[in-house]
Amino acid sequence: MQLESTFSVVAPINDVWETLMDFERVAGCVPGAQVLNKLSEDAYQVGLKVMLGPVSMQYRGQLIVRERDATAHRAVFEGKAQEARGQGTAQGTATLVLVESAGTTTGTVSADVDLSGKVAAMGKSVIGGVTDQMMGLFAENLQNLVGESREDRAEGTSEGTPAAPSTVRSPSAQPSRAAAVKTESAETGLNAVALVTGMIMDWLTPAKLLGFFAGVAYVAYRVGRRAESRTVSR
Repeated sequence: MQLESTFSVVAPINDVWETLMDFERVAGCVPGAQVLNKLSEDAYQVGLKVMLGPVSMQYRGQLIVRERDATAHRAVFEGKAQEARGQGTAQGTATLVLVESAGTTTGTVSADVDLSGKVAAMGKSVIGGVTDQMMGLFAENLQNLVGESREDRAEGTSEGTPAAPSTVRSPSAQPSRAAAVKTESAETGLNAVALVTGMIMDWLTPAKLLGFFAGVAYVAYRVGRRAESRTVSR
């Protein structure tokens, strides 16, 4: 399954890149996601929680950074995960590319994903919609996280000391303000029911509703005529 999503952050491209490459810190920007363990500089054990109505699905697996080009602002990731309770699996590769224009950095994520289990039965349209919703929440939190990083560097400079080099900070030991923006989403995961409801409401535009009710009225009229005809014939 091919998926593509974009996000935008009002910040210089280098600031966005450096923040995104701090995986343990930026994981808190993804609803329901967390880094469970850092295996190496390019490998992490990760977890993801997704809410589908009353059903909660938890995945655990590994995220590996296959390529990382700071000059081109391009990275390639490979992931593989399995449901903690169930037989469903998710695996694939994703390519991230950043571009900057007029002070805004836009990221494009192109993914080739293979799913099995309950999630696969949802279909590409719903899965794509869930992905877009997650990306929207991610962009909001990333915007705040980038701003926080810039504030930290500015404070270090204003005190007359060089800004400290970027270090990985554990979200549990030092939670960021960005992670708190969508606390409820991070704790409960992404609720796809709200998304599906929104998709249905988007489909039921006034014009489509009018056509729907007209069709129902026509069917009811035809059924009534047939019933009346049968009554007369008797």
